[in-house]
Amino acid sequence: MTPRVDVLVLLHNSRAWIPGFLAGLRRISIPVTIYILDNDSSDGCADAVAHELAGLPFRIHLFRSPRNNGFAGGMNRLARQSSAEFMFILNPDTEMEEGCLEKLVSRAESDSRIAICEARQYPREHPKTFDPVSGETSWCSGAAALIRRAAFDDAGGFDERLYFMYCEDIDLSWRLWLRGWKCIYQRDAVVRHFTQDLMPGKSRTSENYFSFRNSLFLFYRFRTGRDWPLLRKFLSRRFLSSAYSVKSKILFAIAMVDHIRYIPYLISSRGSWQDRDHPWVRLKESSLSH
Repeated sequence: MTPRVDVLVLLHNSRAWIPGFLAGLRRISIPVTIYILDNDSSDGCADAVAHELAGLPFRIHLFRSPRNNGFAGGMNRLARQSSAEFMFILNPDTEMEEGCLEKLVSRAESDSRIAICEARQYPREHPKTFDPVSGETSWCSGAAALIRRAAFDDAGGFDERLYFMYCEDIDLSWRLWLRGWKCIYQRDAVVRHFTQDLMPGKSRTSENYFSFRNSLFLFYRFRTGRDWPLLRKFLSRRFLSSAYSVKSKILFAIAMVDHIRYIPYLISSRGSWQDRDHPWVRLKESSLSH
């Protein structure tokens, strides 16, 4: 039976999470093909995964990159390698519960305009709203999401020119909404996600830098006239409040300067939706509001 789902996984120094991740894969009961790209890891996680692959009942392709392509670039490369109708993008620091992928596929098949079906994450979920009846939501996290290939191709995939890590999933979701597709949150499809917040002592320098800079990207690309106060509040909190250290504020200033070179591309790539309002494109439900 030809699989209708390709599972796409990026590795980058992910060895600590491999046992739980593989346990989740073993719970999949439908035919899938798995595509894994190691993004220049230094902890041997690719070797650890390769050692366990023979025990999985799926066809698996493992690629190794001599450079870190980031999330957007890495996923775009895996998307080009794969071919199934649906792509399930899955973080290696997750563990799927029984029936997770199957429930996502069932929901996506129920409506041909569904572009992305996102699984519920625990113990911590992103603070965003969703319609309790339809499951429609502002954006879908890239930690565990089923994507319809036709929709992904229609939107041009992840924008790797802008996003190395963080906010690329929000950007893709909103471009899909604006092209007439839907983003769905499927509460009964569940993954455990070991986020950075649950890892004491881990450096957040890269997270703070890219989250700040990429939040500005979202503003330039998707803002409407009513969103300027949100930007002013975002910048005021980062630079004027005591919530962030001097070191963090210096990092934000560097990111602020760095984002300037992208402004022409951001403005030109706003496309036909410029200043167009959409009920699910909500900057207030992104990192701009935190």
